[in-house]
Amino acid sequence: MQIFRRALSLLRSRPRRRYALALAGGGVIGGMYEVGALAALEERLERAWKDVDLFVGCSAGAVVAALVANGVPAREIYRILDEDLPDPLNFTRTAVYASDSFRHAFGQFGRLLWAFGKNAVVGLRASIPDMLAHAEADLPAGFFSLVALERFLRESFAARGLANSFGALEHTLLIPAVDLDRATRVVFGRGELRDVPISHAIAASSAIPGFFEPYHLDGRDYVDGGVGFSGHADLAAEMGAQAVIIVNPLVPSISENSGGATRARGLYSIVEQANRIYSQNLLQLDLAVLRDRYPHVDFFLLQPESSAGPLLGPSMGFEASRAALRYGYTSTRAWLDGQGDGLVSRLLIGPHAAAVGTM
Repeated sequence: MQIFRRALSLLRSRPRRRYALALAGGGVIGGMYEVGALAALEERLERAWKDVDLFVGCSAGAVVAALVANGVPAREIYRILDEDLPDPLNFTRTAVYASDSFRHAFGQFGRLLWAFGKNAVVGLRASIPDMLAHAEADLPAGFFSLVALERFLRESFAARGLANSFGALEHTLLIPAVDLDRATRVVFGRGELRDVPISHAIAASSAIPGFFEPYHLDGRDYVDGGVGFSGHADLAAEMGAQAVIIVNPLVPSISENSGGATRARGLYSIVEQANRIYSQNLLQLDLAVLRDRYPHVDFFLLQPESSAGPLLGPSMGFEASRAALRYGYTSTRAWLDGQGDGLVSRLLIGPHAAAVGTM
């Protein structure tokens, strides 16, 4: 009996392991991939998954992070989306592209045409770059508003009885965004920004420049947390996480065929590919710095192959969303049974059981 009590005392005095999840952005299809990946992780890790108590989410990853931090099982979210169930958490096209959002977009497009037309008439002999320079003040701040997304999240949280307050969560949730005018990263969920509703924080972190207007909140303009940053795993390490799982949905498309494949798909694909190249290189550089700065923290990078079909389309499109959801699940299951066994060992067995892993 005395031996049992001593063992129990040792278990209680042992410092609690802290594991973190960092979800990068990736638009609609990126968020779907992340739900599938988390469903596979939750299924494979079972009880060890409950040791993950720190969640960092950027842009689309902020939506997913807010749900799992609220205690919603990833497998439940997966089933809702995969089976298109009539549930408040079923993230459909209207969550982002509500009818008033399209009216707003058409209005902004009209403003764009007016800006070009007015300056073309004023300076008929001016070059196109000159006209763009003169039209700068007349150009819209973005084509879509995030009012619809914030409203959808706020109402969905309320309908499901989920917390829309960082302070009401049992787990730690951090949502980074970028203050546009100060050119600095801010983190909702801590310090002065802890009292901001989660739905507003997600909207601020999701404001993709050009596509969405900057999100205006309490006198400040915010843009997507992925501007100049990738993954935000440093936030988890700073909070004392011993292992950080980074899920990065969007990787550049790599084709061994003759050049011109991306060019042939047009301007949007070129910009998307360029952004993915930038984000991927930034993530790899950040991880190299973090591994050197935090040698006792294990960082596991989970991301799709560069030839994964469902994730190579427009990131804000819904057409491939269900395929991305299922691909996230099946590819992560396969990874966990192979290259990802280090992560499984780390969470199931404990520290120093595995090295840094990547998919």
